Amino acid sequence: MGALKIECYCDEKKMSDILSMVENHLQDSDIRELSDLDKEIGDIRICVDFNTYMDEVKLKGAEILDSDWDLLYEDTAVLNSRLKKVISDFNVNWHKVIAQAYDVKSDRLKEIGIY
Repeated sequence: MGALKIECYCDEKKMSDILSMVENHLQDSDIRELSDLDKEIGDIRICVDFNTYMDEVKLKGAEILDSDWDLLYEDTAVLNSRLKKVISDFNVNWHKVIAQAYDVKSDRLKEIGIY
């Protein structure tokens, strides 16, 4: 089965820039106080809503709007599809960081003889 051809307003570079912006937002934010993202890039507006539950980020919704704030359906579909991987990778890495922090703390407690 072949891939569907979707006509998007955003080109591949702009979509990559949007995904990078979301990744940077996730990396720069405290997961316990993760704010939603609402930014204008050139003539489009990006809205991404997150949900956090039990140290895991979920995508509540994402939209790409044109200059009149009308929804760009094809671009929104592509963004949502690509954000699933970005958020999944973020959650995997976050859990690895937490596990590593527990290991470091455990090792330190063993060094001083408490654990």
